[in-house]
Amino acid sequence: MKQKTKTRMTKGDRTRQRILETTSALMAEKGPDGVSMREISAKLRITKPVLYYYFKNKDELIRASFEEGTKHIKELHEEIGKPGLTLEQRLTMVFTSHLDFIRRYPDMPKCALKIMASPSSGVLSSMAMELKQRNRRSLRKILEETSGHEGVSRANIDAILHMISAVISHFMIEARERGTDSLTKDLPRRMARIITAGARHLKAALVIFLLAALLPQARAADLSVDGAVKLAMEKNTSVANAERSLLIYKEKIREYWGGVYPQLSASAQYTRNIEKASIFFGGKKVTIGLDNSYAASLDLNQVLWAGGKVHTGLEMAGIYSDSGKEQLRSAQNSVKKAVTQLYYSVLLSKAMADIQKETLELARQHLATIEAQYKQGLASDLAVMRQEVEVSNNEPAVTQNLNYYESGLLDLKNLLGLDPDEELSLSGSMGCASGNAPLETLYARAMASRPEYRLADLQKRLALENITLEKAGHYPYLGAFASRQFQGQTNSAFPGPSESAWSMSAGLRLSLPLFSGGAVVSRVKQAELALAIAGENLNNTGRELKIAVKKAWLDQNEAAQRLASQTTAVETARKTLAATEFRFKNGLAGQLDLNDATLALNRAETLYIQAQHDVCSAAAQLEWTVGE
Repeated sequence: MKQKTKTRMTKGDRTRQRILETTSALMAEKGPDGVSMREISAKLRITKPVLYYYFKNKDELIRASFEEGTKHIKELHEEIGKPGLTLEQRLTMVFTSHLDFIRRYPDMPKCALKIMASPSSGVLSSMAMELKQRNRRSLRKILEETSGHEGVSRANIDAILHMISAVISHFMIEARERGTDSLTKDLPRRMARIITAGARHLKAALVIFLLAALLPQARAADLSVDGAVKLAMEKNTSVANAERSLLIYKEKIREYWGGVYPQLSASAQYTRNIEKASIFFGGKKVTIGLDNSYAASLDLNQVLWAGGKVHTGLEMAGIYSDSGKEQLRSAQNSVKKAVTQLYYSVLLSKAMADIQKETLELARQHLATIEAQYKQGLASDLAVMRQEVEVSNNEPAVTQNLNYYESGLLDLKNLLGLDPDEELSLSGSMGCASGNAPLETLYARAMASRPEYRLADLQKRLALENITLEKAGHYPYLGAFASRQFQGQTNSAFPGPSESAWSMSAGLRLSLPLFSGGAVVSRVKQAELALAIAGENLNNTGRELKIAVKKAWLDQNEAAQRLASQTTAVETARKTLAATEFRFKNGLAGQLDLNDATLALNRAETLYIQAQHDVCSAAAQLEWTVGE
């Protein structure tokens, strides 16, 4: 593309650009109709008058955001309209330009899809329709100029335009659903080659068939346990609320810092003397004052010393901020544990369904063997009926476990904030390693990392600071002040120089508490009692934490031992069943022996897969108890 002269952006240009970028991001999130000027100004932390300085109303702002996001299309048309380019080259440039734009601005596909879903009467929808028609006319003109040189009939131009729209729509949907990494860099060239070849030699239906085969097809999302946790962190309500609470605590720090800085205020007063005041001198009445009275002042106040209140307030604000961080970590850890354990529960249900399917298949194979023996006169009809009952008894277990699996998937989707009908495939396995860290190490890690323990410690620190804050009520207050004042009286509209005066004063203000009826002493005692409670809560939290860690450690060890014992049991049960089947076919074992061996394998596999699940679940529980 042509070289552009770089211009230095002014502060106003940067502000305008920030407004446009923020508006585009909000439109991508909520749709054009769900965005307000108030929300945009709040997001940017500017006042609404500043916003209206750059854009006179919302429609103008939305229009400017839309034009900013689509100006690259005009530049693209200038490039592909240059002579000497083939149809395939022009189409490749079109697709590459749109794909590059999507990669640079990840929110664009989401915003574009919101625009498509917005009411047709909206300003943005009409602009999008107008842009689409204008682009179509421009592309048509360029393609018609190219088609005559490459053997492409003008009748196929409409089909090519539809295919271009389909490919670009596919780019946006894929980027929105699966991310831009799902769109490979060579995809534009491949799309252009197929469309060009189809326009020359093939019918439109065949071209569409080839396109559908080449474009990546939507498939069920393969979700690992780490991916599930990451997704939950983005969508879970408790995590989102904890993040907002953290922002509140950060604002509290700014609020407390406001007490450190000088306080500047201005006041003004106008009085109309409807009936003038009078005074008496020697029995004579003297009227004072004029019709109009004016007064104004500019006052400055600065705290010099307040018995440590300001410093203590800042310390407490910092503790509040640290508490917000720990609350966020607590919410994240709880969500991580819940997602991980539910994830492995779903895998358990699937594995149990597979075990029941295998047991059902074995029962059917044994039925076939017994039926063959019955035909040879080696088994009775009663044996056949018994095995048919065995098959029937196993069928409900398969259905039941499949239902457990589907129900578990629904619960997991709900926890992850996914639509119930969205396809989801779990790619993880229950091959979790069991830790062998000593208890003392786990205790130390829990005391250092567990958010609940750290929160209890912060509460104790807060109670300690509160004692200092309450004791400040015994100490004097020292502050500095300065004031610039104006006074004037007149019978006319506004006082002239001879009817007004300015004055200025400054000084120190000392306030010494002498007696408060014992209120300060009482507040200090209350704060000391609160400190004692916070200390006891911290000790109790530590005890409960050690108990939780030890229980989780014991559960993990028990599950690991159970898994080790069941590992050989499954293989032994399989060998036993194989031997029993061989003996049964040779008349050396009965039907009851065969079904008992099948049941033993089912039980061994069930206990093994349950132990695998318990190891994974216990590992997640232990990780949560140590705060990791």
